[in-house]
Formats: sequence, structure tokens, C-alpha cells
Amino acid sequence: MCKPARYALRFLVLIAIVSLVPMLFNSPSPAPGPYVSALSNPVSSPAYAAGCPDKGCDQGISCVSAAGLKCIRFNGKGCTARLCS
Repeated sequence: MCKPARYALRFLVLIAIVSLVPMLFNSPSPAPGPYVSALSNPVSSPAYAAGCPDKGCDQGISCVSAAGLKCIRFNGKGCTARLCS
């Protein structure tokens, strides 16, 4: 076997090993069932942790009070509103 082919094979084996390593360190997910605790998978969304500012966008010009929306301003050129999730 020539040197370039040997190096290519080593590279492919290395890539395979590196791609399989994260699977060894992931924790198994709990089995779904009627007796699974609500606290067994505590995942929080950044939007819920930060809260919703309840600001909407008035005709793309300024931010105004609006329930369930988040106003995003553009560098002095107006705004847009997104739903809080």
C-alpha cells in the first residue's frame, strides 16, 4: 500500500473515532411512561427565563405595549415584532 493511501485510511479511521466519541458520553434519556417525573428532564428555554417584554411594533416605527410580543429595533430604521416563545 502506498503512503498517500495509508495516510488517507488513517485519517478516515480518526474521523470515525472522533465522530463516535460523543455517543459514549451522552446520558440515556428516560423511558417515556406514566410514572416519569416532570422534573426528570429540567430543560428551560432562554425566552421563558428572561420573560416576555410584551412590546409590539407600531407600523414598523416604534415599540408599543402589546401582550405576547417582543419588539426588535433596527439601528434607528424602525422595528419588527416577534412572538415570545
